[in-house]
Amino acid sequence: MPLDHRADRVLRGTEEVVTRDDLRLLLERGGTPRAYVGLEPSGLMHIGTGLVIGSKVTDLVEAGFHTIIFLADWHAYINDKLGGSLGNLRTCGEYFKDGFRAVGVPDSVEYLYANEFVGHPEYWQTVIRASKASTVARIRRALTVMGRKEEEADLDASKLIYPAMQVADIHWMDLDLALGGMDQRHAHMLYRDVAPKLGWKQVVALHTPLLPGLDGGSRMDLIAGKMSKSKPDASILLNDSPDDVQRKIEKAFCPAKETQGNPVLETARLVLFPRRGRFMVPRSAKFGGDVTYETFGDVAKAYATGELHPKDLKAGVAAALNVELEPVRKYFQAHPTNLDAVQRIIRGG
Repeated sequence: MPLDHRADRVLRGTEEVVTRDDLRLLLERGGTPRAYVGLEPSGLMHIGTGLVIGSKVTDLVEAGFHTIIFLADWHAYINDKLGGSLGNLRTCGEYFKDGFRAVGVPDSVEYLYANEFVGHPEYWQTVIRASKASTVARIRRALTVMGRKEEEADLDASKLIYPAMQVADIHWMDLDLALGGMDQRHAHMLYRDVAPKLGWKQVVALHTPLLPGLDGGSRMDLIAGKMSKSKPDASILLNDSPDDVQRKIEKAFCPAKETQGNPVLETARLVLFPRRGRFMVPRSAKFGGDVTYETFGDVAKAYATGELHPKDLKAGVAAALNVELEPVRKYFQAHPTNLDAVQRIIRGG
């Protein structure tokens, strides 16, 4: 693949790259650069993780990167997920592997657990070096990567270890590019601040937009308002049934003619257009019949003018999501073990 095409593949659908020049130099260097995305395996996967991040991981593989999906079990343990049980978190990590395979992430992706690092004294030395190269105030600002507020470190000092671990992870895995949602920006920028002080190589930071929750809450705070598996009724989960998808989209926040902060429109923009290239709205003949939009701009314009009604938009998004999720359902029908185990953990069984 020509260099410009590789760069386009890396950048498509992203919100930010730090920096574009660093990315170009990395691609010009040749060889096989190393990339990762770090995820807490802490519940049922939603489409922001499965379809947005999964698509970006696939892009990186196709652009010639050795790509790692880092299942941050110890980080989730610090973050009090799944009852603070490393066994539960490891089970969920195996389910996450299934989820990514189900959405079509290539088999060449490498999966790693934090548990594979923590037994090495040298890893903890790296964590300490990252901590010593940072201030407490700088570490506290990075706590948003956990979905936490800065003051929560006052209740549990282990929270302050988490950002330093993320910095150490990037160095430990000898990465060239760190991928994450915009909520991971603080951690990646912390690494970029620390690396020159410690003589470590710099990494490219690549950030995807955040898919908002369907309830439209915290619209002025993208991180607080992002889709989260902790709010299952405001999220489309990979394992939702067709009826579940329909029900959740029908009740989603979707004010007429309002294009900013509209989670249904954002689902079309961030999930459906990148994966499908177009968007079809089913309508009865008396309302003009089915209509297909070739670009998101066309959808947004039609919605802003009232040409596209919220009910029709929701019907199109629900139908398209169910098409995207049908192969996922078939995968889990054939491979139910890890999903069943995670569902038992969530139920407390």
